[in-house]
Amino acid sequence: MPFSKMQREFFDNADHRYNIKLGATRSGKTYMDYYVIPKRIRARVGKDGLIVVLGVTKSTIERNILEPMRNIWGNQLVGVINSENKCRLFGEMAYCLGAEKGSQVSKIRGSSIKYCYGDEMADWNPEVFELLKSRLDKPYSCLDGSLNPQGPYHWLKEFLESDADIYQQKYTIFDNPFLDKKFVDNLCKEYEGTVYYKRYILGEWALAEGIIYDMFSEERHVTDTLETGNGYRYVSCDYGTQNAMVFLLWEPDTKGGYIATKEYYYSGRDATKQKTDEQYVADMQSFLDGKAVREIIVDPSAASFIAALRNAGYTVRKAKNDVEDGIREVARRLNINRLHFRSQCTNTIREFHSYVWDEKSVERGKDAPSKENDHCMDAVRYFVYTVLAKERPKLKTYSGGI
Repeated sequence: MPFSKMQREFFDNADHRYNIKLGATRSGKTYMDYYVIPKRIRARVGKDGLIVVLGVTKSTIERNILEPMRNIWGNQLVGVINSENKCRLFGEMAYCLGAEKGSQVSKIRGSSIKYCYGDEMADWNPEVFELLKSRLDKPYSCLDGSLNPQGPYHWLKEFLESDADIYQQKYTIFDNPFLDKKFVDNLCKEYEGTVYYKRYILGEWALAEGIIYDMFSEERHVTDTLETGNGYRYVSCDYGTQNAMVFLLWEPDTKGGYIATKEYYYSGRDATKQKTDEQYVADMQSFLDGKAVREIIVDPSAASFIAALRNAGYTVRKAKNDVEDGIREVARRLNINRLHFRSQCTNTIREFHSYVWDEKSVERGKDAPSKENDHCMDAVRYFVYTVLAKERPKLKTYSGGI
């Protein structure tokens, strides 16, 4: 298998207590770990302590780590996670645990850890990492990990700049020589002008500040002339009683993207009168005016409204509500002109110009949008991330880019 220069350097030289690769997506930083992990595990056979694999969730561990390793090494050497959160890896039993919430790692409390692999470490609960550090208590204990950098105030950045025993590499997307140039050019274009370019292309800890969708342009993205095409229609909905209720009707356009052709916006606070779920269902019927839609994508917390829509005969899907990933997907599609809006979507257009990062959240090391001017923005994100966002095709294992 060919390796990049940086991958080879890590394999040969990463022999510290903490061995961390941070940087761009698709830069090859995780691919080397599919060979480092068996090396670490076999070197500690018979020694005291647990083997632990920590990721955001068990499903991300399976997708990011176990499945790719299984494709390389086979089912005999890389097992599956059982009901006890254990998986046989290269002849040893390993705990596979989610690190998004502190409660998920109670099984390792009080135990020594001889080896830990950490996936997507910047998304962990910081309490999990503090617990992990205290459990790496053998002379031969070590952690290998990878992450995409986030904001410059992130708790993990502070640790990586400390005087702990750390071997660290930073990757840009250009450090992976096996990626197709067209793929790299397209990815750069998709993230151009956003904080995600600095993080996911250049591998930098970058501040999310100011207007979130600063690539939005009425000249580029608002049109009454772009024609609708063939394909499924959808409605996305951000639910509100006192806060605004928003419906957006999405139709495929003739350029390969989607266009929001119609907007419904009702604020119970501004109107000084709340509406019931049944009234909103009636408004939905008027809003659609006989047009068939494949699904209505609804804020997943709106259980009563979802039930009312289903009782009225509509097909409803709960929206995927990962805020940061959803924002990134919206930004990508705005950058490549695959998302447009009719001029009658006045509140949506207004919110694009006033939707900003929350300064206090950013200073705490967590990206979050301000909870103002966000109702239409939530409806846009629900549609894009639930319906349009698709996992990027996996590269072949020899690419070093998984």
